[in-house]
Amino acid sequence: MNKIRIAGTVNWKELGIVAYYGYFAVNMLMKAFTYDHGDQIYKCFFAFGMSFLAVKLMTTKYTLREVIWVAILAGVGLGLSVITKQNTWLLLFATIAGMKNCRFETLAKIALAIRTVSLSLLVAGSYFGVYDIGFKTTPDTKYVEIPVYSFAMNEPNTAFLAVFLTLGLLLYCNYDRLNRWWFLGTSAVALLFYQFTYCRTGVAVFFFCWALIILEKLVKSRKIKFLLVLSVPAGALFSFVTMVLYDAGNPFMKLMSHLVSGRIYIMNGYYKELGISLIPRTQELFYANYYGLIDNTYMFVLLYCGVFVALFFFVTVCVTLYRLWKRGNYKELVMITGMALYGVLEQYVMNGFMNVFILLCGILLYPNLLEEGDKNGKEDENSGGIYLP
Repeated sequence: MNKIRIAGTVNWKELGIVAYYGYFAVNMLMKAFTYDHGDQIYKCFFAFGMSFLAVKLMTTKYTLREVIWVAILAGVGLGLSVITKQNTWLLLFATIAGMKNCRFETLAKIALAIRTVSLSLLVAGSYFGVYDIGFKTTPDTKYVEIPVYSFAMNEPNTAFLAVFLTLGLLLYCNYDRLNRWWFLGTSAVALLFYQFTYCRTGVAVFFFCWALIILEKLVKSRKIKFLLVLSVPAGALFSFVTMVLYDAGNPFMKLMSHLVSGRIYIMNGYYKELGISLIPRTQELFYANYYGLIDNTYMFVLLYCGVFVALFFFVTVCVTLYRLWKRGNYKELVMITGMALYGVLEQYVMNGFMNVFILLCGILLYPNLLEEGDKNGKEDENSGGIYLP
């Protein structure tokens, strides 16, 4: 904190960085305890966190190029918020806009610390009766009812997702030290919570991530590692093709939809009823033609937000992946690829406080996001920056 004052004057840059980390921590805390926008406590903490973000924006020196892009993102985010009545995009863009001079590694460590503590409290509190352990039964693959627990969270799947996100951050923050003991230890935790939650999706993606980690560490060829760049395009193409071509009379397609809990059937229902729009559409249109939740990030973006926004989103993510590959940031590529698979099965992937790796798109705006930053703590006087109010 002594960096905030230099020779008796306020170091506005450092103050803004500390404020941004506070903004990130507050929002991460709310998500880690599974509060959402409908909860009063979330509204209070959200307002508190946004005040931190306001400090960051007002104390950061932006270049004209950055101001233009931030303005574009703000305009798109506000438009989507008004039309779709969802603030995910606006919050994501605001979070990325405020990342200048911050380090992604620090954000990941903050997220890991908060998620570890919150998950421990929720599980321990549920075990000792402080919270509702959320006991219920669910049918397994043989349609036998088995006990599952949500550990004070909404659903058992939500509980395992919290475990998966915590383990993913743990693997990322310790990537260079990973070995077979890390594999055995984290796998034991994942399998233990699988027994409590019976979340097949989560445990499958967890071991998929480990397979990617092992592959990345063993393979030295950059050309082979380029396959990681194709993860999001592959997920989007697979989702689109299965949605368009789904036929309930085809046994293979029916089985595929059954294996993902009817997600393909739901997407196909919306596709047949509403088609695809070039521009965003309101929630009311989907509620009036309700088939279920669109638990697929790619088709959620396409169906809700339209072709133009979907192309903007996919191009941005794909360019980010390519930049990471060019820079040799393979551990980031591995984690995004793992999330790309989860994106086929869930829609939380766009939330920067659930999936912190979506914030890596910020390197397109701030290329030094993954670097240590300016070691002398001084702003580049020739940067042509201006203050963004």
